[in-house]
Amino acid sequence: MKYGVIFRILLASWISTALFACQQSDEGEIRTCKVQFDLSLEAQTRAPQEIDFNEYTVYLYVFDAETSLYVQTFTITSSIFTVTGLEKNTAYRGVFLAIPKGQQPDLPSFADMYETSTMQYLAGNQTGQEVFRNILNFSTNNELTSYNIVLTRQNGAIQIRMSNADGSIRNVRLETEGLPIMFFHDGTGGKVLSEGTPVQLSKSEIPPLTDNYRISINLLPTEDLTGKGRLTLTLVDGTETVYDLKSTSGSIPIYPNQITWLVLRGTGDGGNFEVGFGGDIDLDDDEWDGYR
Repeated sequence: MKYGVIFRILLASWISTALFACQQSDEGEIRTCKVQFDLSLEAQTRAPQEIDFNEYTVYLYVFDAETSLYVQTFTITSSIFTVTGLEKNTAYRGVFLAIPKGQQPDLPSFADMYETSTMQYLAGNQTGQEVFRNILNFSTNNELTSYNIVLTRQNGAIQIRMSNADGSIRNVRLETEGLPIMFFHDGTGGKVLSEGTPVQLSKSEIPPLTDNYRISINLLPTEDLTGKGRLTLTLVDGTETVYDLKSTSGSIPIYPNQITWLVLRGTGDGGNFEVGFGGDIDLDDDEWDGYR
């Protein structure tokens, strides 16, 4: 007999509670297994907000936990949704993926084996890509069980900080490379696993008059960006100054859900940047303070 799982998403991004149990008919027959998720989003106000499914695409990929075989993909489009076709007393693994609506490439509509399933994060010069994930192991049974789940941003970002208080900089161009493919499964300690031929990324801006100018590119995590990019400043007199990406710390790692920033103290000749890290997306950066 097949069993269903009912999911209820109340609030999103991603702290959640899941409840599941199997219901019985009057004759004692197990008919339906239910799973309920309560998700919340910490926005800039740090107050929980309901997920807007007009803004985010959310998929659930279900795998058999013992065999790693792919079972089915479910598109989550409302706060309450029902999953059917799951066997009672069976262990499953669910992978939740979410991206902003309209971001390309889309999330895949189906998957492979759990260990080999991937999603495409980059398909070209895309500097603002985001992806959120949570992996949940659950079983269909008669017990009512609760889970606390956190869906977190899997990408990080490289950010350059500098002053343009005197207006001497006419244009800023940041170039680096990023890996294009992320695995569904994670590594030891939740490590984000990625692969593929690096994609060359470039972002140009006209900086405003400010002593705290920032330019960023979102990336999947990587151990070190040293020598894999550069910053080009075009001054008002037309001259260009190029800085290779390197730091006084010896490496420039990108971590999930964090911003790695390099501080350029001057616009003249120089060598290394100073490197720093945001403890999480809520630390010292208004754009990533919360979700957006």
